[in-house]
Amino acid sequence: MILYNEVKLNQNDFKTEKELQTYFEHNLKLILNYTFVDTEMSVGNFRIDTLAFDEETKSFRIIEYKNVKNSSLVDQGYTYLKLLLERKADFVLKYNEKQNKNLRINDIDWSQSRIVFVSPMFTSYQLNATDFKNIPVDLIKVTRYEESVVDVEFIKKTSDIKIEEMDFMNKQEKINSEIKVYTEEDHLNNASAIIKEAYAKLKDIVLNLDDIDVDVKKVYIAFKGKTNICDIEVFKNKLKVMLNVKKGNLRDPLKITEDVSEKGHWGNGDYRVELYTIDDVDNVIPLIKQSLEINKK
Repeated sequence: MILYNEVKLNQNDFKTEKELQTYFEHNLKLILNYTFVDTEMSVGNFRIDTLAFDEETKSFRIIEYKNVKNSSLVDQGYTYLKLLLERKADFVLKYNEKQNKNLRINDIDWSQSRIVFVSPMFTSYQLNATDFKNIPVDLIKVTRYEESVVDVEFIKKTSDIKIEEMDFMNKQEKINSEIKVYTEEDHLNNASAIIKEAYAKLKDIVLNLDDIDVDVKKVYIAFKGKTNICDIEVFKNKLKVMLNVKKGNLRDPLKITEDVSEKGHWGNGDYRVELYTIDDVDNVIPLIKQSLEINKK
């Protein structure tokens, strides 16, 4: 039971996996900001519940809906990811057909492919088996209450262990050689001590501003509310911070930002600022707060 506008709401579970799937597919853009591609897609001997596409990373998402009785998510997840990598043309063809696009196989970033499991509940076995910081499997817990209130919880990974440090099957090792889950350490490895400290300070301040998530991409680290608030590229001697604010909507009294609305760049938004020292962090925080007001949950 939860409180919603000071009214106690009783749990009203989804009756079937299909009911959960229908709700999720109808709200996919709102919940995950993914593009819906297809439902019940058949590939070979397999049937995929939901095929989605992440326009930000240019990569596919396979979404499966499960109940608590399903015991092994890792094996199924890697089976579907193996299928995705072996049948790339089928997935690109389906995307082009449904979206009326003309993407090629090389336009997709296959290294950022993911399998997403959605369920009203996960067992401790399922949670532990997927709790590796670089495993390409995401869990989302969905609870429905009366009055059409739905709570969506993204299960965060807590382990510092990488999957390659464990003894896994060859199939998983093959998938891991092509699909990579990027970590903050990957981005910070070549940064100077000063830049690492600046990033740590920036992260600490930003995460204490609101309910904000860290989402590590291939070329940048995103701080996210309902969508990206700022995206950070890490270099040896500087941080590039992209602010997800449209041109003309940012107050910059110190004039430290660069208008990149007409320049090619990674990340979201039209403004970029570069940080070289720990002291620079204090100057960028007021700008990040403005983006937070636009992109908060």
